[in-house]
Amino acid sequence: MARRATVIKDARREAGRTALVLDAGDTLLGQTVSLQSEGAAIVETMNAMGYDAMAVGRLDLIKGIDVVTRRAQEAQFAILSCNLVRKGTRELVLPASTIIERDGVRFGILGVTEPQAAQAPGAEETIEVLDPTEAARAALPDLQARSDVVIVLSHLGLEEDLALAKAVPGIDIIVGGRSRQLVQPPEVVGDTIVTQMGFDGEYMGRLDVTVNEDGRLSDPLGAMIVLGPDYADDSELAALVARLKGEYGEPTPPTR
Repeated sequence: MARRATVIKDARREAGRTALVLDAGDTLLGQTVSLQSEGAAIVETMNAMGYDAMAVGRLDLIKGIDVVTRRAQEAQFAILSCNLVRKGTRELVLPASTIIERDGVRFGILGVTEPQAAQAPGAEETIEVLDPTEAARAALPDLQARSDVVIVLSHLGLEEDLALAKAVPGIDIIVGGRSRQLVQPPEVVGDTIVTQMGFDGEYMGRLDVTVNEDGRLSDPLGAMIVLGPDYADDSELAALVARLKGEYGEPTPPTR
């Protein structure tokens, strides 16, 4: 994470660029510190790195929807799903979308959750997951009216992302997860750019596009950033991670 913070800071310093930091889901829970903190430690580090938005995936729900909604209240970024609803009422658990205005451009960001999330342990009695294509199609007109660029954060998987791009015109970019694939260069379906960059923070994915005067995107360029020793640890983030590991009791590796 400390190296990820360095990459993010470097990108934000680039002259003439507008940077968004996004995540496609399965992010809050998984390893020791995240599980012990019920995702609070992950939210704290994402706040520190200045994330803008994330989608919800199945693994984010394994402690139940009350945990997810608490994390959403603590997050300084948007946690989104347009098709995750409370069982019996079809009330959205989280906001479907958010608008981020930056450097004169309005980015409309929509979250989509995979149908399999309905069987997440701890959440299956309380949630339903609506058809993602129908939910995205229903949410899109309002989002398009309020934004210049529409981005979908999807935890459906690559094949489903390509199908979504074909079925729902008007999406500019799909940033995907779940199928854990490296999509380089980005796929283009109609006018929709589709990308995905591995999982579990193994790579930092970067997508550069040009927003033209007519609002159309061009020149998509994807890059896979390997967070190796070429990138120094960000000192502030490294200190935060060390504190959280101590606070939430990550076990010390055994000596040999």
